[in-house]
Amino acid sequence: VKFEGGKLPSSIGGLIHLRFLSLDDAGVSHLPSSMRNLKLLLYLNLSVAIGEPVHVPNVLKEMLELRYLFLPWFKHDKTKLELGDLVNLEHLWSFSTQHSSVTDLLRMTKLRHLSVSLSERCTFETLSSSLRQLRNLETLYLDFSPKTNYVGELVLDFIHLKELVLTVRMSKIPDQHQFPPHLEHISLFNCGVEEDPMPILEKLLHLKSVKLTFEAFVGRKMVCSKGGFPQLRALKIYKHSELEEWIVEEGS
Repeated sequence: VKFEGGKLPSSIGGLIHLRFLSLDDAGVSHLPSSMRNLKLLLYLNLSVAIGEPVHVPNVLKEMLELRYLFLPWFKHDKTKLELGDLVNLEHLWSFSTQHSSVTDLLRMTKLRHLSVSLSERCTFETLSSSLRQLRNLETLYLDFSPKTNYVGELVLDFIHLKELVLTVRMSKIPDQHQFPPHLEHISLFNCGVEEDPMPILEKLLHLKSVKLTFEAFVGRKMVCSKGGFPQLRALKIYKHSELEEWIVEEGS
């Protein structure tokens, strides 16, 4: 729905018993401060139309019962959203270090699903220290600024992590021991990996699906060797203009 002037009416704050509110793909560019009254919300989706900047008052910190939070892709201003008190969150999507502090994640130890977009000012080291306590993570989406080049080590040893999506510039992917031990699904987008990722990925014994899309790999030759990928069910290779040769050995 489209609201007049893109403003969600302030009367929304009168629905004090509301548990569920979704503005997914709505024509909203301004949220009222009266939303601070919605203290019983469990689910809040602020994924308004992509490309539409939205004004979000700093009231989310008061919604202490939230379990599911989908933040907007774009904000009008640089004001930081304070989210550190949302310790009951289990799903957090479109979290951006441009709009919130990565240290807000420290206390969200119940998080199971997390999507993070990182600005060039945030390093892997800063991120790692903030994610270290999130031992219950099952799904992690990491999107680094396109200007940031991956250097150093990325260790994601979350014991419960099943799905990992990386949009990170890096010349080679991490070694297999740096990936979660029970990882089942991995997706690499626009990573610009120069070394064949298959010799590492095929050693992740629990993988069921692999997606390499939009120049995730920029080399010319890819080899899947015998005995690799023992549980793989799905492989997607899409938009790789440099790839000339793909060798799949018998038994892979």
